[in-house]
Amino acid sequence: MQRIISKKNVKTFVVTMLCQAIAIPCITIGLISCNSVSDRTKNSTNYKLAGTWEFKKQDGVKTGTAIFATQNDVDGDVYILSNDLALGKTAIAGKFKVNSRTDPQQLDLVFGDLTTQTIYEIDNDGKLKIANAVPEQSRPEVLDAQPQQLTKVSDSTTVASDVKILRSPDLVSSSLLIREAESKSYIRIIMRSQQQIFQVQGQFSEDINQLKSRLSLNSESYSYKITILGDLVQNSAIPLKDGLKAYTGIVYAISSSDPNQKATKLLLCESNIPTKQIPTMRHNQDEGYKCPNAYTSINP
Repeated sequence: MQRIISKKNVKTFVVTMLCQAIAIPCITIGLISCNSVSDRTKNSTNYKLAGTWEFKKQDGVKTGTAIFATQNDVDGDVYILSNDLALGKTAIAGKFKVNSRTDPQQLDLVFGDLTTQTIYEIDNDGKLKIANAVPEQSRPEVLDAQPQQLTKVSDSTTVASDVKILRSPDLVSSSLLIREAESKSYIRIIMRSQQQIFQVQGQFSEDINQLKSRLSLNSESYSYKITILGDLVQNSAIPLKDGLKAYTGIVYAISSSDPNQKATKLLLCESNIPTKQIPTMRHNQDEGYKCPNAYTSINP
């Protein structure tokens, strides 16, 4: 069946690239050693934003590409490409603007009416580090947790001719779509917080304030519910407005090679259609769990 670039498809693309590659805060314990102001100034001179950069997971798997097209390294066009979408070779086109007079330097990424305010630095190894930020949230102040890292792979500032470019008029970034994107990213954040808490305390948490990693949850569009059943916790985002999908993230303990400590696994589920109903409980199966009825498993 031929894929159509519909509003739903575009929403999926924006969610995947902005909220997963750039916007999702990393829940990592520990600090990053930040360069001095003089080092940052030097690095910004030696390593310009202009060029092609790759997003990579911690295991080194490439998840996407960012192309900064500029001559002055202050503002210009930015293109975000994904590796794992059913849309084929597609990129979203936006604008970026740099404020290099601040410490750390500021970077705004604008796609349609969706803006992500970040801070960044380019380190001595030429790695571009963009601080954690969620669209329409306040700009981070310090690089105090593991940032998104990009590696420069070329000086090219052009998008290949076989890549379909979606520009601002195509994105249709309505407020409902933005809130759905944010909610999905929040559930991912909560799930990873649950993982860390379980490893430290041996149990999951029902305290949403402990789990949301200082984010301001959008109570006008979603409510959040935590249900603990022994060595399993179900973290759900329930829409308060029409037209939004629901999400439920399941974290459960499994046996590990260390008899004194259990490992955890993740399962993230999206409702097949918009709904305001509270997700039903997960289904047990031989090798773990599967999503509730009328839900589909997505990348956690």
